[in-house]
Amino acid sequence: MAKFSFADADADEDPPPTAAGRTDAADAGSEKRKRDGSASPDDGAAGGGPPPKARRLEVAGGEREERAVAGCGREVGRVGGDGDAVGISMRIDPDLLDCSICFEPLCPPLYQCQNGHVACLSCWSRLSNKCHICSHDAIFARNIALEKIVESIKSSCAYAKWGCCELVSYTQRNRHEEACLFAPSTCPIPGCGYRGFTGRWSGHFLVDHSADFLHFVYGQSFEVNLEASLPFLVLLGEDDHLFLLLNKNMTPFGHAFSIVCLRTGDLNWKFSYEIEADSRRNPENCLRLKASVTNTKEWGGLHPTEAFLLVPYDFCSSTNITLSVSVGRSASE
Repeated sequence: MAKFSFADADADEDPPPTAAGRTDAADAGSEKRKRDGSASPDDGAAGGGPPPKARRLEVAGGEREERAVAGCGREVGRVGGDGDAVGISMRIDPDLLDCSICFEPLCPPLYQCQNGHVACLSCWSRLSNKCHICSHDAIFARNIALEKIVESIKSSCAYAKWGCCELVSYTQRNRHEEACLFAPSTCPIPGCGYRGFTGRWSGHFLVDHSADFLHFVYGQSFEVNLEASLPFLVLLGEDDHLFLLLNKNMTPFGHAFSIVCLRTGDLNWKFSYEIEADSRRNPENCLRLKASVTNTKEWGGLHPTEAFLLVPYDFCSSTNITLSVSVGRSASE
């Protein structure tokens, strides 16, 4: 069985617009394509815009062609170098690989009606044995050939340009991307919902949360004046890594402070931090913590339990807490 790989024609651009003329059932899938970042079916259909770019299927064993494939005709070419297995590179409309009912990737076993309309087995079971396209009473037959094609297709992860090198089965692409280590993190500011990638946060905070974060330089101590009621303060490193200085009110003892880093993908850097708090009554009394930064993809309100600085209420005022903080960075071994 031939093995195919599935890749965008141009990895640096948004997914291509879908050709016009789809059935009413396909129009219902526009919401799915919008979630994936694709254009609506009518975009580019008028006004003499460029034809949609298709995606490529490539037989495994050949080297991927570097040029983008554009246009709407069929194109077949040979790929692979000397001594390599020769394969075929071709373009395909990715919507053809999606179920025409749920608009999710087709997942074997696949069944078709007597007129050849294919859908997921679970979707057929919800249609009372009547085809949603031709409206005939369906006598289902399994489509083994299409199952083999779908199972052989390998798709690059949507986060490939951020570092993910996985080639996953097209039917499992959504599941992989939900758990991918290179997937974006959600902005921790309540009600924001923005999803950003590691090292790409400063633009978002400068535009939307300019008063809600502090910039710092690694290895240099800086002072933080934190409202006692705030659960965290956003810290942005010079390389755009996003940190949270967490503040947990531990009644009746005091405030527990720790630092976490929101990041995904390759952990090329190790981070550590120091927090120091001076007594407001006697400056000679101070508390200090040195610990490793905890990494997390999302912050859902959980606080590190292994290392934190507990500052008693008597050490600080009831409204504001002043801390000396520094964050260090070193290369991972």
